Formats: sequence, structure tokens, C-alpha cells
Amino acid sequence: MKKFSTKHYFQLIAFLIILSTVPVIITGGLSYWQSSKAIVEYSNHEKRQNIYQIQTNVEQVLRYIDLSTTYFIRSAQTTEFIKKDMNASSFSDFHKLRKDLIHLQTIETGIEDIVLVSFEKKWLINNNGLVHLDKNAYEQINTGYLQLPEKSKWLLEESEQINLPNATKNSCSQYINLVKKLPILSSSPDGLISVLVPTCELNDIMAQSNQSESFIILDEHNKTIAHSNTEYTSDDGYIPNALFNEIDHDELEGQFQYQLNGTDFQVSYQTSNYNNWTYLSLVKISDLHMKSSSIGWLTLAIVSILLIISLSIAFIGSKILYSPIKKLKNIIYSTEEKQRLPLETINEFDLIETHIENLLDQNQLLEKRVQSQVTQLKQLFMIRLLQGKITKSEIPLKMKSFHFNQSWTWITVFSLKIDDFDQGKFNNNDQDLILFAINNLIEDLIPLNERFTPVVINDTQSTMIMTECDKDTKYTHNINQKVKLIQSKVKELFHLSVSIGISKRFNALEDANIAFKESKEALKYRLKMGEASIIFYENLNRSYSSVAPYPSAIKNKIFDAIKLSDKGSASKELSKFFDYLDRHDIHHQQLEIILSRFLYELYELKELLGVRIEGFQSTEMITYYQNLRSIEAIHDWVNHDIIIPLIDSVDARDDSKNKKISDKMMRFIHENYNKDISLDILAAELHYNPNYLSSIFQKETGFSFSEYLLRYRLNIAKEWLTTTSMSVKEIAEKLKYNNSQNFIRSFRKMEGITPGKYRTQHKSKEA
Repeated sequence: MKKFSTKHYFQLIAFLIILSTVPVIITGGLSYWQSSKAIVEYSNHEKRQNIYQIQTNVEQVLRYIDLSTTYFIRSAQTTEFIKKDMNASSFSDFHKLRKDLIHLQTIETGIEDIVLVSFEKKWLINNNGLVHLDKNAYEQINTGYLQLPEKSKWLLEESEQINLPNATKNSCSQYINLVKKLPILSSSPDGLISVLVPTCELNDIMAQSNQSESFIILDEHNKTIAHSNTEYTSDDGYIPNALFNEIDHDELEGQFQYQLNGTDFQVSYQTSNYNNWTYLSLVKISDLHMKSSSIGWLTLAIVSILLIISLSIAFIGSKILYSPIKKLKNIIYSTEEKQRLPLETINEFDLIETHIENLLDQNQLLEKRVQSQVTQLKQLFMIRLLQGKITKSEIPLKMKSFHFNQSWTWITVFSLKIDDFDQGKFNNNDQDLILFAINNLIEDLIPLNERFTPVVINDTQSTMIMTECDKDTKYTHNINQKVKLIQSKVKELFHLSVSIGISKRFNALEDANIAFKESKEALKYRLKMGEASIIFYENLNRSYSSVAPYPSAIKNKIFDAIKLSDKGSASKELSKFFDYLDRHDIHHQQLEIILSRFLYELYELKELLGVRIEGFQSTEMITYYQNLRSIEAIHDWVNHDIIIPLIDSVDARDDSKNKKISDKMMRFIHENYNKDISLDILAAELHYNPNYLSSIFQKETGFSFSEYLLRYRLNIAKEWLTTTSMSVKEIAEKLKYNNSQNFIRSFRKMEGITPGKYRTQHKSKEA
């Protein structure tokens, strides 16, 4: 056993020596090679960036001059002035034109002079004033500039070669001249503008030049426009034309090496699309490789130290590393495998390998069991995330363990609810089954890299969608496309309509619970929008400055029609009630309050009348409307399942003589409220004693005859106040009050405010 151990010990030493030394040597060599290459590339890239920066700075000035000049000459004022004679009577025009020219030069662009020429009126204006052109001056300008084929052209000219009389050219021996024929869009120019910029100004723009680099700007004819840091290339700063001939003008940018005065230079160049100027950078190659040399010596020293350390570790570490191998072998032989793995026929590593394979087999069985639960774990994670039960610190670990896509620009939560079931195919008990089927459908419709795991929470199916859209229009189109695809597929496969609420977009997963609440909040608006709604939370109007009043007058008419067993009037007034809800911009929370109050009062009326309605026997049924999907469905439910059965029950209840009498009295009031009526007149009409009628009416309605008449008239007054333009006096007369003051006192006693204030408040709320 000792011999067997020694063999592996020396194998381990040899392996460690090779393992430690070879990588160090290779790494050192590659490090030096890569670092030298990286430094050179970085330097080259830096020089290209410097060229680009200088080009950008220069062209920014030139473009600004070009655009400012174009704007000036295309202005209506300039176009008008160019066609005028400039004489003593036109002094104000000359002053305005001169002021505009001076303004163009005040901007820090280096402009020394701007010359404006009118060939039609034969005058020239610049910094030195107004000059009238003679024939020689005209021919000089025509020969120098009008023969140019372009409408607008940048020219490089020597100071004495500028063919513009009276032009200011004192700053530099060389100028760049922007020449534009006027008008720009005409084929027969009758004017010209020239902007003179001394090339000396470009030296300020090229101020980035440092002591280890020289920059040159050439025009399209390889003439030098500007040259910075001339002492870097030679004592006299001379650059031979042979260097410029090396430039490949078919390429926009490039690099080449060139020997100048016995020194090798790296030349980088870039040609501008704007004016075909070429920008050059000259750097000594020796400067580029200077840093590489220091890195080479440093790398050699580090590699030598690492080799010494590696060899020491190889000898010392081999004993330490072999110790656990020996212990593992002894542990394995102490197990049941000792009988199947004899010591004489197997080495330590084969023994360990066989044992690990057995462990891996057992691990695979465990992984298969866990994988069967991954889907449920993902769904549980998504449910807890949407409910805000996942902490921020948990999210990264869960995302990694579940292998979710972690690349997105925005995340959006869809919440889906079924609008209505096909009663011939499904019923409400199938809702959970249908929601899970839709959940599986969404998994198939939307690619895995664009969504998280869809989940079903209570009666809502929710999905978090990932998008990588930078623009709002593209994002909205993407979301709409997915939503409409889901709706169409659900309609096609299950014959069901669904509404979908869409949250605002967000990018942090810890905001998922807020987005989930927003999507569910958006779904609540489907009551007003109807079936198959697509509701974006960010498009909802959630700031309501006013609250629509509860339609008490319409409610009272509905209840009166129920008491009179008038189905037609009850249905008609109920339609008005829901038209009122639909007409007003009512927040869904207020809509729920109004509906709940109306149904509760209906329930109280049912209890007061002492009748029974199947399906409306407890206050819990008042909130049944929340299961319905639209205002129309709620209207149909109230009409067919409550109002009509309630009227039928009223008709079927105790059909006593007292009820008939009280109903006749109520009908008499409803038909004659705008006449002078009294209990005595009604008694004579019905042929009963007034006291007898009074007791019956009080017992059946809970109100005295006069009180009921007063309330009914005031309800009519409230309706007229809000729906007509009749004055308070006219309403009082129509309702048979002796004077308007009596009417106002009665109204204030009943409503707490005067008729005028009631009308004002109602109008402001509707507005």
C-alpha cells in the first residue's frame, strides 16, 4: 500500500509542477502580448477619437455658420432688401441689414467679415459699409465666385486672392470662405453672400493637441488649412506632400505608417462627408511602444516570482492535497462497498469515481422529483410576488433559481376576467377550470422569454409581460397585439368574451404588487365599458373633481310604480336610472355606492311590502351585481330578477280593499298633483268618508294624505329644477302653491336648502 501511495504522490507532484508553471509562463507571455496590443490599440483608438473630436468641433462651427447664413438669406426681410436700391432714402433698410450682418458675427464662430452683394442693384455691404459696384468689381466677383457650379461652397483662399472689394481680411494670411449664391433656389443668381473665417481661428478649436501628437486639416485638394503642434513633427513643421499622397481618399478613415525626417510616425486620418476635408493625427511610434516596454519588464519580474512560488507550493501542497484522498479512500472502504471493491484491484481515484457515480445517480432521482414541483413553485412565487409578499432581497435568488429571463426594458401586468359564460356549454362552477385553461393557453401564446409564469388568483388570471421597447408607440402596439391575440384565441376556443386590465409599465420587480392592483383596478371600469374591454390603467380618469348626486327623484318614481304595480312605468324609470349612471362620468367606487344604496333601498321596500322574492331574500344578495360584467347586465338583473318579481309579489299579496283604495288615492295624486286637490275632493271622487280614507292611506303608506301630496309635488319640483329652465315662481304656480314664498319654505324644510341653491348645486355637479 505504501508503494501504491508513493506512485500517486509523485504523479501529483509532477502534475502540480506542470499545472502551476506552464499557465504562469503562458499567461505571462499572453499578458505582455495582449497588454502591448491593447495599449497600441487604445492609443490608436484614442487618436481616432481625438481626430473625431476635432472634426466635430470644427464642423460644428462651420455648420452653425452655414445654417445661420442660410437662415439669414432666406428670411423675408433679407429677400426684400436684396432687391432694393441702397441710397440715402434707404438708410433705415441699410441700417437693419447691417445690424443683422453684425449680429451674425457676434456669435463666437470666428467670423471676421460677411459680404452681401446685390448684382441686380449693384451694391455691396460688409463691415466697412456700403459700396456700389462698378463693372470691374462685378467682373471680379463673377469670375471668382459666380462661375462655381455649386449653390453653396466652402473655399480655401489666400488673403490676397479673395475677389471681394472692400472685404476685411487683416487677421490671417489664409481664409476659409463660405460662398452662397442668392437666391438659393434660383438657377439665375442675382446676389451673393460671402462669410470669411480666418484659418487662424481653427487653432483655438484644435487646442486639444498635446505635446505627443500633431494635428493637420487638409481641404479636398490636400492643401493645409490648419496645423497644430508643428514642432512635434520637425523643427520647421514642414510636412511633405508625399505624406498626403498616402491618404486613400476612397476610404472615409484609415491609418498608415510614414517615416518623416528619419522618425517613424503612425498617421491616422478621417475624411468629412460635410466638406471633404481630411483630418490627420501624427504620433511617433516610439511613443506608442514606450509603455509596452515597461510592461514587458514588469511582466518578466512577476512571472519569475510566480514560478518560484508555484514550485514551492507544488512540493508543499502535494502532501497536503494527497491527505484528503487517502482519507476518502479509507472512508469508502469502511462502507458496504468494501466487499465489492477489493483494495488490490482498484486505485484510489477509480474508487472515488465509482462512489461519486452512485451518489450522482441518487442525486438525479432527487432532481427529477424536484423538477416535477418547479412549475408549482414558479406559480407560488408569482402569486406571492403579485401579492407583495416577496421581499426585495429574495427576488434575485428566485429569478436565478427559476431561470427567468432577466433582460427587459419594461414589465406590465395583465389581469383577465371572464365577462360571461355560455350557459349552454359552461356554468359558474366551471369558472376555475376555464381560468386554468386560459392560463395554459397564455403559456402557449406568449413566448417564454417575453413573460413570467402566468397564474390564477381567485377569479382573475394574471400575467407579467416583459418588453424591450424604447418608444411609447412601439410599446403600446406590442401590448395591444398581445391582448387582442389572447381575446381572439379565448373567443375562438372557449366561445367566451374576456376583459383585460393593463397596469402601468414598471421595471423593478418589487413594484409588481402595485402593478397587479392597478390591473385589477382597471378591470373594475368594465362595468361602464362593457364586455371584451381592454383597459389601460394609465388612460383612466381617476381624478374626479365632483360627485354625481344620488338620483333620488328617479328612485322614488321607480318605488311608486312598484307600489302601484305598474310594470311599464317601473321599467321605464329603471332605464332612466341606469341612463343617468351611464351618462355621468362616475368613478367606479361611487358607482358601487349608488348601486348598493339603490339595491338596499329596494330590499327595504320589499321588507316593507312584506313580500318574498326568490334569490333576493338576504342583504348578501345586494352585492350580487359585482359578479356581473356590465351596466347592461346589472340593469337586466335588477329588472327581471328583482323589480318584475317584486311587482308580481305585490300583485299576489293580500289583495285587500284597503290596498286598492290606497292605490287609487296614490294614482289620483299622481294624475292630479298640478290641480287644487284635497282629501275632501278625493273622498267625494271615491265616495268614501274622508276620515276613513285618511286612516287607510296612513296605514298603507306610512304618510298622511297631505304629507304624501307635499312630498310628491316636491319631487316633481326637484325634477323640473334640474331638467327645465322654469323659474321658481313658475314651478310654484304649476304646483298650486298660493305664492312662491310658501313653496320655498316647504322646499327648504324638506331638502335643507332653497330651490335656487338646489338647482345651482346640481348644475355644477353635472358640469
